Amino acid sequence: MMKLLLTMLLAAFHARLGWAISCGGCVELDEINFDKTIARFPYALVKFDIAFPYGEKHEAFAELSKAAHKVTDELLVATVGIKDYGELENKGLGERFKVDEKQFPAIFLFTGNSKNYMQLPSHLDVTLDNLKSFVSSNTPLYIGRDGCLKEFNDALKNYANKESKQQLELIEELLTQQQKLKKPEEQKNAKVYIVYMRKINEHGYVFVEDETKRLQRLKAGKVTAAKKEELQLKLNILEAFRVSKLTKVGAEQQQKAEL
Repeated sequence: MMKLLLTMLLAAFHARLGWAISCGGCVELDEINFDKTIARFPYALVKFDIAFPYGEKHEAFAELSKAAHKVTDELLVATVGIKDYGELENKGLGERFKVDEKQFPAIFLFTGNSKNYMQLPSHLDVTLDNLKSFVSSNTPLYIGRDGCLKEFNDALKNYANKESKQQLELIEELLTQQQKLKKPEEQKNAKVYIVYMRKINEHGYVFVEDETKRLQRLKAGKVTAAKKEELQLKLNILEAFRVSKLTKVGAEQQQKAEL
């Protein structure tokens, strides 16, 4: 009885202080709707946790939900709140999937139905990057950095080291690809890629370094939250052009010398 009272008081206290963080876009599942809801989506990422979750792990899951909704309609992001007091809501679901309540949260990826699933390995921390990698590694879905487009990122590998003619040809290819994008936000982000492609073609890899510094400087200044988010999206896209080894550096230095 004392444990029940303490748990309820803590839950109310967390919620009152705002510790029970909302999870935008997450669907709450229970023992009644679990199987039917999972079956409606090709893929489902489900977090089993305490009834009123809070903390860094829950925040990471909420951020994953936000990122996933921007890039795909095929992934259900959901939560199951398990109570160990009162009517023990969803405790049966936790037992069904052998969830260890001492190691909350437990995160599962379902494919097609509730019988086909895998669990996020226990040795991995619940971080945004690990959640993205878990989904991308086990499904055809791509949840990259905010603002990034998988087909563009894939096409632009080692772009800065390509010959000028190859870069111009790729610009034309991705301009065609841009026309096929259906979402206005994707069209807008694709335009940023194209602008950066042209800038690198004109100025070389030095543009990547200079533009990164410029955007970071602006982001660190006094700007609105919306502007800060816009700057971060551009920084994310700019990362697609970064190369581990610059093989055109000699040609760029010679070109600068001639100027």
